[in-house]
Amino acid sequence: MLMDRKIFTLNLSVEATSAYILVCSFVEGGAPATVESLGPFWNGPRQELPSALTELRSRGIIEEILDERLVRRYLPNPAEFWRSAGG
Repeated sequence: MLMDRKIFTLNLSVEATSAYILVCSFVEGGAPATVESLGPFWNGPRQELPSALTELRSRGIIEEILDERLVRRYLPNPAEFWRSAGG
């Protein structure tokens, strides 16, 4: 399983933690994790998903890549790449 339980110790927003779980679920299932693919499974207001992904990226928890069609895809990073809120 890709999801690292350390995610629950980082004091992230509920939205960011939920986005991390979604990203891991998609990637583990072999599906691309994009805003468009995650959106139908997102329980909060649609506009909160991009900000949750930004929070995760800012802490090194996920990586954003552009695929061959120039679509932004998200991949979870191993916990050793994660940064605390202060730096």
